[in-house]
Amino acid sequence: MKIFNGKNLLVGFLLCSGLAASAQNVQVSASMDSTSIMIGEQTRIRLQVTQDKNQTVQFPILTDTIIKGIEVLEVLPKDTIPVSEGRFTVNEDVIVTSFDSALYYIRPFRFIAGQDTLYSNPLALKVVTYDVDTESKEYFDIKSVKEAPFVFMDYIGYVIGALLLILAVILCIWWYRRWRYRIEHPESVEAVEPKLPPHVRAINALDSLQSKKLWQKGLEKEYYTDLTDILRNYLQERFHVNTMEMTSSEIINVFKRNEVMKSSLPDLKQVLELADFVKFAKLHPLPDENEQSLAQAKAIVNETMVKETPQPADDEEKSADA
Repeated sequence: MKIFNGKNLLVGFLLCSGLAASAQNVQVSASMDSTSIMIGEQTRIRLQVTQDKNQTVQFPILTDTIIKGIEVLEVLPKDTIPVSEGRFTVNEDVIVTSFDSALYYIRPFRFIAGQDTLYSNPLALKVVTYDVDTESKEYFDIKSVKEAPFVFMDYIGYVIGALLLILAVILCIWWYRRWRYRIEHPESVEAVEPKLPPHVRAINALDSLQSKKLWQKGLEKEYYTDLTDILRNYLQERFHVNTMEMTSSEIINVFKRNEVMKSSLPDLKQVLELADFVKFAKLHPLPDENEQSLAQAKAIVNETMVKETPQPADDEEKSADA
């Protein structure tokens, strides 16, 4: 009676390479284009399943390595080939390589067919290194460093940088001379047009908004956004409160303690709250409400603007002195 030890069993597996395992009419196998490669070369492992059309077989899930020393470069798309009526073969090619010389044993690949687990045949890959001839080759000393030839394009960046620096210096000199001239000749400086008071600019902006007829064109959100921005800018310049960074409720709370805004506060609250409903709740106000909001904004400006004290005429001053 002949007894098989572990070594004989391994030889038996290698001799059976290419034979398919089967369960439930499913056959799986693994093959390799080349069983011997040089370091860094590539070879292809083909995983093959032959099955019935109504069966589902899960291929092995491969990571970046098959085993330690054999790397997976690419898993190609599966290829299906009919073999007979009701049966077909599915091939999956895996491109691998290795950078360590050795003889690698690749364990059988595992496939899942329903509730059954199938294993392919094992594979072996020999990776050979290159022979280095250290006796017949002639070796030479390290050569000295050669000076590279002059190439203008290698220095173009420095040239452009120098030109930009010269231009910057020229501009600085020109700006300094112009500044000195304006200091020494103030009479030649054109008078700056005085800035209009906040209430004048606000009324002008509201008139311009009215002429755009935004809400008449269905642009209620844009209309109320511009309207509240004009009011916020006016209030910020008039009362020196950062209303542009506040919410509507914060603005109302701030001006509750302001005596100048006391009579205009209801109008301001109504305009801001309606604008919030339009911008955030997509409310569509009635035409009368749109016109009323603009009128209320103008009323707020007119009621809270800084009143200019009229200067007495020269004749009145003289008569008063008399």
